[in-house]
Amino acid sequence: MVEKILIDESISLEHVGKIYQLVSKVPEFKNSRINQIEILPGGLTNSNYKVTISGVDYALRIAGAGTAEYINRPAEKHAAQLMAELGINAEVIYYDETTGDQICRFIHGKTLHIPDFHQNEDYIVKAAKVFRKFHESGLEFLTEFNLLQEMENYKNLLIQKNYNFYDGAETLEKNVAEVKKVLAINPPKLAPCHNDPLCENWIDNGEKLFLIDWEYCGMNDPMFDLAALVLEADLNEDQERLLLRSYYDSDVITKKQYGSLIINKFLCDALWSYWAVLQIATGKPHEEYWHYGLNRFNRALTLVANGKLQEALTAFDD
Repeated sequence: MVEKILIDESISLEHVGKIYQLVSKVPEFKNSRINQIEILPGGLTNSNYKVTISGVDYALRIAGAGTAEYINRPAEKHAAQLMAELGINAEVIYYDETTGDQICRFIHGKTLHIPDFHQNEDYIVKAAKVFRKFHESGLEFLTEFNLLQEMENYKNLLIQKNYNFYDGAETLEKNVAEVKKVLAINPPKLAPCHNDPLCENWIDNGEKLFLIDWEYCGMNDPMFDLAALVLEADLNEDQERLLLRSYYDSDVITKKQYGSLIINKFLCDALWSYWAVLQIATGKPHEEYWHYGLNRFNRALTLVANGKLQEALTAFDD
């Protein structure tokens, strides 16, 4: 009797074919068979699946169309492997540097969401420790994630595609320029960074936290990682300070440290607002990305309007 292969009916035949094609490229799967294919939730740019092969579970990613325009796939592969060796990322089984398709060992555990960081603040403390572990690892990623340059790249791609940005962009750009001046005088020390630590990229296997999906990796100001988590998890000011105290292992947070977090919150929202519109310009659904980007755009401008950005710049410049 031939064993039936269980495939989620919502998966397109095109992607089923791509999954089989991708699995066939891996030498260690030569004499194996696919038992089951399930959709993994999340992922704004890629399609993710849990694929059971000869009884073993793997996480398989089919990279989104057009992502090669702005994601350095060889750099991601290098970082993903380094972080796997450090015990932070899932083990990488196969990675296609041309397409960005990959297969990783599936991590059995709880995928975190926004409420988890609020209902159990121990996750904030644990995430801070994970950040510090790879920030201070001394490892070097292949590329620098220069968010100001990334922002400029996204803007130029939008211009090339003749696609408009949000109203009020002049105010955003004026303040980005002001931040750029301050950082030129006080450049942060760069460290290996994830740069996109949204809640769903954290997995608790019961023993420790893993941080997956290293697409936007690069050498960067480590405070950008903390700022990104603050925004993604919707942390309040008390929780921001808990994150900082846990990261620095100190009861006292300086004005400059807190100011650096605010500056990076502003830059993070500004960056991903451009990214969101670029997704639409490259063919993604308008309804999925326009409001996502607009919310981030407005949140960045709120830091300008309430004076927090200027206060942070002053503290950072002292």
